[in-house]
Amino acid sequence: MKTNSDTPLASTIQDRLDNQGFLTSAELNPFLGLAIKDAMQQNVKGIMIDGFPRCEEQLNSWTRWPFQETIPLEDDAKPDVVLLLNVARDKAEARYLARGRDRNDSADKFAKRFAEYLEEGPVVEKHYREAGLLVEIDNNGTKEESIENLKKELGESPLWRSAIAD
Repeated sequence: MKTNSDTPLASTIQDRLDNQGFLTSAELNPFLGLAIKDAMQQNVKGIMIDGFPRCEEQLNSWTRWPFQETIPLEDDAKPDVVLLLNVARDKAEARYLARGRDRNDSADKFAKRFAEYLEEGPVVEKHYREAGLLVEIDNNGTKEESIENLKKELGESPLWRSAIAD
C-alpha cells in the first residue's frame, strides 16, 4: 500500500484503518489471490493467512472460493486448520498500543476495533469450530511464554500435525 498510496484501493484501506471497518472481500480477495498464487509458484507446502476472515462477509466469500478459475482447489481443500489466539482485552490493548504500527493507534481506536471483533468474530469462530478446524491457543503470556505455549499446543494438536504432515 505504501508504494501505491495514491491508488483508490490504498485510499480505501487507509480510510478503513483510520475509521474502523473491515475490508470487503471484493477489496481484499485480489491481494489474497495474488499471494496464494505467488506461494504456489514457489512450491511451498502450505500457506498461512493471518487475520482472515474477520467477519461473516469475508467468511462467506471465502467459503465460495473466489479463485476457482485461476487457482482451482481439489476436493474443497481449504482450510486445513484455523488457529485462534485467545488474548484478554487488557493484554490485547497493551500490545496494540505498544506496537506503533499505525500512526493513528489509540485507546479509542482499540476500543472500536475490539468491539468490532466481539460483534463480528464469533460467527467466524463458530463456523470453524463446527467444521472441526479450530485450534485455540492461550496467548496471554509474555512474548516468550506465548511462543512456547503456541509450540506446545500445536505439537499436541492432531489437527495441526495432520495439516503440516501433508
